[in-house]
Amino acid sequence: MISPSEIKIGIVAEEGLDIWSALTCLKQSGCVDENIIVKYVPPFQLALGALFFAEYTDVDCTIVIGREHNDPIATALINLQMQWNMPIDYTVAPALDCAAVIKMVQLQSTMAEEANAIGDRKSVLS
Repeated sequence: MISPSEIKIGIVAEEGLDIWSALTCLKQSGCVDENIIVKYVPPFQLALGALFFAEYTDVDCTIVIGREHNDPIATALINLQMQWNMPIDYTVAPALDCAAVIKMVQLQSTMAEEANAIGDRKSVLS
């Protein structure tokens, strides 16, 4: 299983937000500074910022932090998760439970390893 110190995390936050609590939560969970990338975007551009992380970086997951919950952005982020097969956590500042996104990356990593093992067994049997 991938450890929190190995997880590469992108954070997309609305301009002007203080994300200190998010960074603190991640570090307390075992994530390291060099694997955390933070980008600030204008309001209502959170989904596009998350898409940019998916397209142009090698992050394992993205945390999206806004000032208030927005249903269209939440829907867009759900669609991005499915399209890019990448965990995305959407939260409103200052609240953040980073454990969920870390657990999803670990689950994805474990299931990929198990799928590879199954594939290896199938190739041996054929």
